[in-house]
Amino acid sequence: MSDIFLIRLHEAILFIYMLSIACYFFDFVQKNNQVKKVGFIILVTVFVLQTLLIGQFVLETGRFPVQTIVEGFYFFTWLTILISIILSWSTRSELITFMMNLIGFIFMAIHTFQPVQYNSDTAVSHMMNELLMIHVTLGITAYVMFLIAALHALLYLIQMNNLKKKKFNQKFFRINDLPSIGKFVSIFSIAGFVLLLISLILGIQWGLILIGGSIVTDSKVIGSIIVLLIYGIFIYIFNKQRLKVNILMEMNIILFLICMINYLLLSRYSEFHQLMN
Repeated sequence: MSDIFLIRLHEAILFIYMLSIACYFFDFVQKNNQVKKVGFIILVTVFVLQTLLIGQFVLETGRFPVQTIVEGFYFFTWLTILISIILSWSTRSELITFMMNLIGFIFMAIHTFQPVQYNSDTAVSHMMNELLMIHVTLGITAYVMFLIAALHALLYLIQMNNLKKKKFNQKFFRINDLPSIGKFVSIFSIAGFVLLLISLILGIQWGLILIGGSIVTDSKVIGSIIVLLIYGIFIYIFNKQRLKVNILMEMNIILFLICMINYLLLSRYSEFHQLMN
């Protein structure tokens, strides 16, 4: 197989793997068995595709892919997925399954976007551009998810105010009921969290290859980690109902403003993102 084709194939598997992780995380937060089943089916698909690639590698080289660190990462991911499939089938440890697959995703991303495994400069350049494009696309999509969550949070506050003041006008009936709006806030916040998490993993991988270990002290990276943490805390508090819902909605709007500060302001002081531009 050509290097470019392998890049495309590994990227496709990585994307499918990302969907499985998103399903498992959503099930962990929302307890949705249907979503969990979808995540399980996708995970099995990833395992089958990886197994076929490992088989193809053995047929071409006559050896098992464990002789180098990069090859070891791929085998590590394959084994992690196998064990997580067994655990997912036999137990109800959604958190363990999610964490195992998140770690497996990190190692698979390292394998997929590691320049030393490609033979030509063209393939390496193509791979780096692909990694950057995926990182940016996922990051921007995460911000859109956070925006939609914040808009629903605003609608929730408006509708709650209408109920308190008994304003049952046309605008009231054109807005969804409070439980439905709250559910959308949770769903889009979770979607944004997963997308930003994966975008951050891939972005750090890109930065480590180009500028080295100093990427972890980059202002935008630190800002994105903080945004990820506070959204994670929000999702936990929201689903545990530790605060009044109206306070949580106000928090969500504030979190989105913090997210925009990270996106618009900290990028100006980021060595990593100046390099990207």
